[in-house]
Amino acid sequence: MKARGAGWIAAVAAILAWGRAHAARPDAGRVVYEQRCAACHGATGGGDGPAAAAIEPRPRNFRDPDFWRGRSAEDLRRVVRDGKPGTLMAPFAGVLSDADIEAVVAFLASFRSPGR
Repeated sequence: MKARGAGWIAAVAAILAWGRAHAARPDAGRVVYEQRCAACHGATGGGDGPAAAAIEPRPRNFRDPDFWRGRSAEDLRRVVRDGKPGTLMAPFAGVLSDADIEAVVAFLASFRSPGR
């Protein structure tokens, strides 16, 4: 029984370590954004991706300072995870790992204007 318990502990530790390492990669959020978000939100976060013209309401412009007013990282996590009712922003829970969601939310901050 001890060997089985130790195996589970080792497996959980390996999974947690992988998640931390994956989220810590500086380019992880950029890669997720390019693969999952840029078609609508645009390569530079302006809400002007190739699909944006066909979407109503338009995708968010992450470069707009008004977008960032009063918005927390938890707000962004929630929208990425659960989607946004009334829009085509789909939920990514079950599609992206928690580490991927964390990474893309951190990457979104790169679109924020300095001093905001």
